[in-house]
Amino acid sequence: MQLRRILMPCAALVVLAFPAMAAPDEQQLGKSAGYPVGNRVNWFYDESVRVGSFSNLDRLLPHNSLGKAATPLPLPAAANQPGIEYQFDGRTLALDDFLARQRVTGLLLIRNGEVLFERYQYDRTPAHRLVSHSMAKSIVSIAVGMALAEGKIASLDDKVAKYEPKLAGIPYGETSIRNLLRMSSGVALEVYDGDDDVKRLAVARNTHGSIAALRMFGTREAEQGTRFHYASSETVVLAVLLRAVTGTTLSVYLTDRLWQPMGAEAEELYERFVNRGGASKDFSGIIKMIDDSWTPPKE
Repeated sequence: MQLRRILMPCAALVVLAFPAMAAPDEQQLGKSAGYPVGNRVNWFYDESVRVGSFSNLDRLLPHNSLGKAATPLPLPAAANQPGIEYQFDGRTLALDDFLARQRVTGLLLIRNGEVLFERYQYDRTPAHRLVSHSMAKSIVSIAVGMALAEGKIASLDDKVAKYEPKLAGIPYGETSIRNLLRMSSGVALEVYDGDDDVKRLAVARNTHGSIAALRMFGTREAEQGTRFHYASSETVVLAVLLRAVTGTTLSVYLTDRLWQPMGAEAEELYERFVNRGGASKDFSGIIKMIDDSWTPPKE
């Protein structure tokens, strides 16, 4: 997704008026090499290519896209840009202080359709793409709401297996859509330590497809609806649900329902991983883990 927008001329002057400052860990992240782009193997884990790779995943991985709006929605800079401050550790700081301490490629603050604050680091510009990571989870929730409004889903209290029988008999399939939206399935999943169940899930999805991958996690350690536990697997289940009820991929389903109506200036890309046999599936690296259009061929 590109950050490029239609801005009033004064906005560019405001941004250019601020001198370039060293961004946190910029040499470690590849500045001296011009923020190089990595390859399909190292783009995420090698910090020296991470900035360049995150801006150029469309050069590294196969992808699907959501078409941009015919008439992009302008996003002008506010006529009077306020000085924005915050309190931390007994000190009053500005947003530029925040950027000087955080690995953030760009920070955009919008209120009432106007840009209040806009800065970039690591030689990024408004034209560079970004990886949305778990912003995708909110987009999946929006898609579920649309499917509900269109009558493709009868009730959020229905179990997922009602719509995708291949998930019947396992905890994820026997969880209500509402509890998956709340990430409260109660299914045991160890997350985000670098070598965890999320990695196992990703590898299994890429090799065997989502249904088989979700069947790997068969232990419910808490009653559904009683515990919040942040896990990307819950979003994968919802992606499977949406594929079943809409009969298409999320990239197709959301193009004319969300992306174009909101006035997007650039097309959105959904990255796809390629399995060992050469077939590909929507897996998204620019919007992650929400499209589920590929099923592995039978042996």
